[in-house]
Amino acid sequence: MNYQSVSQALLDVIKIENIRNITHCATRLRVNVRNIDQIDTEKVEQIEGVLGVVKQGDTLQIIFGPNVQGVYDTFNQLYESKISTTKSKEEDSTKSKEGPFSRALSFLAAAFLPTMPIVVAVGLISAILNIIILATSLSAESPTYELINAIASTGFFFLPLYVGYGSAKQLNINPVYGIFLGAVLLNEGINGVEGLSLFGLPIVATTYSYTALPVLLGVIIMAQTHKLIYKRIPSYFKEVLIPLIVITVGTLATLLLVGPLGVILGNWMTAGFVFIHDKIGWLALGLVGALFGFTVLTGTNKALVPIMVTSLAAQGYDTFLIPAMLGTNIAIATATLAVAYLEKDATKKGTQLSAGVTGLMGISEPSLFGVLINDKQALYGSMIGGAIGGVVAGITNLAQNSIVSGLPGLATMVISKAPYTGLSNMYAGILVIVVSGAAGFLATIFLKRRKMSKV
Repeated sequence: MNYQSVSQALLDVIKIENIRNITHCATRLRVNVRNIDQIDTEKVEQIEGVLGVVKQGDTLQIIFGPNVQGVYDTFNQLYESKISTTKSKEEDSTKSKEGPFSRALSFLAAAFLPTMPIVVAVGLISAILNIIILATSLSAESPTYELINAIASTGFFFLPLYVGYGSAKQLNINPVYGIFLGAVLLNEGINGVEGLSLFGLPIVATTYSYTALPVLLGVIIMAQTHKLIYKRIPSYFKEVLIPLIVITVGTLATLLLVGPLGVILGNWMTAGFVFIHDKIGWLALGLVGALFGFTVLTGTNKALVPIMVTSLAAQGYDTFLIPAMLGTNIAIATATLAVAYLEKDATKKGTQLSAGVTGLMGISEPSLFGVLINDKQALYGSMIGGAIGGVVAGITNLAQNSIVSGLPGLATMVISKAPYTGLSNMYAGILVIVVSGAAGFLATIFLKRRKMSKV
């Protein structure tokens, strides 16, 4: 059977504008349509491989038997390509001009796009909760705080599920594969558990919650596996063998290879930052300020937590990572606000403003995942602002006594331990906020306007 010609014939009869969504079961292709009476079922029955047609409500059920998986994959891909013809042409015309880094950012942006509503919503909840804690007598130990915080944390804790879905859809495989992989990584019997092994092969204990990189790489492996085996498996066995092989290979490769790779990269990054900090302290803060946003995007920022905790436990304050993060978060927020300032679309502007304000309160994920990952100029602007803010934090020897960032971080700068006994430390914090915020905003405006002038 020629799946391509069958899919084209189906599309010619059903009409692209009439299709709502496409699914399938073991033997039937199910096409949910807007007006089922417009479809000539006799023409559908004449298409190669069609064993029967059933109308049920707004769904046209086309029986293909064991060939349904191949028809579904090709028909769905054809449908998706048709409804985004203009976009595809634009992407094709620029693809050759994009370097590997730009292509990687484009893939990340598409993979994260479905998560945007959740990330923005829970980010706002967290920001509002932080304001309430500062402005009222509500305690962080109160049941109300714990409940609302748990709701907000869920949005980021289950990030592998959302990213798994988005990346699988972007790579044209069943999105359920990505969701499943994310669920496996978050399973309490795997997530952060030590001592696991597979036939004697050790599985490095890795915490996958709040991360994106492991599931992204795992879904890429799944997509390549699917592409490799699809034409090699007979139609009668596709329904069973393809999901079995794709899930098995993708899951085990992620647990055995991707997880440890993330740990290794995180450890190398941490060692590099510590080395530079020991040699040239202020430069290390500038480097962290520039790159910390990327560590949040990939989830490798968790490798930096032990350094922060150790510093807080030993001295009661930190003069390295937490102050650098302050500049980063403010610059990310103001870069997002700069995008909103230049945006003409009212809906997009509203989303960008809410993400930027949330960022000022120390919650950077809505800005990163919802705005900056789709806008390279704004991302670079935030890096510039973060780097400058980090350098200023290093030069002024800014200290913070808790892992809190954004404007609420000002409360963590009131330190009573020598040499931080006056208000000079808070003044340094205000300086970092002002400088990194201004730099992030202005750098983004400059970069975006320069790009516009070249178009």
